[in-house]
Amino acid sequence: MEILCTTPGFTGQKDGFIATTGLHKKKEVVYSKHFQHPSITLSLRPFCIPLDMPAVYSWAWKQSRSPNTIATSYLYAGSSDFIRSFMIMLNDRRALCQVDICAADKDELYDAYPTTTGDYIIRLVMNTNRNVFRPLHLKALQTFVEYFFLFPEIRQIIAEPEAENKVFNDTLLKAGFQFEEQVHNHYSVCNLFICTRESFIAA
Repeated sequence: MEILCTTPGFTGQKDGFIATTGLHKKKEVVYSKHFQHPSITLSLRPFCIPLDMPAVYSWAWKQSRSPNTIATSYLYAGSSDFIRSFMIMLNDRRALCQVDICAADKDELYDAYPTTTGDYIIRLVMNTNRNVFRPLHLKALQTFVEYFFLFPEIRQIIAEPEAENKVFNDTLLKAGFQFEEQVHNHYSVCNLFICTRESFIAA
């Protein structure tokens, strides 16, 4: 049995995902979920550059961009009207992963894959510490997808992991994402996964 807790008053019914999530303070938890086995709580809050950049940059060690460039991209997301950035915290103490969610028609993927209104793309940076158990990444993915689907305008969620990232691909499948096709971006070959409310519930 899982205990679910959402922040009162923010269901997305009135103002929509982008407007509603933009109202939260950077350290404010917008959604939390308690798991019994093991007994942990995962919480979702808006991304905070001063607080979260050191962790994210240490995870994304393959990125060739400077910390200032990455921080600028998060600063841009904070004031954007089509993208939001969040952190998933383990027991309110340990950063587990970071996720961006973006309206698909404003994303670079739009040129390679036909999307429609209600399609949103997620991009994740996961904690690469060997002491973080991989099942926690699945629980983190389930937590923020569950939160995103509270907003009725989000019809389906698209993920675009690199094809060679077996762990991430497998985690998406376990969370209810379904493989769609392969796409080529400027850097690598990626697998395209789609998650709907129906596939998420059935997982």
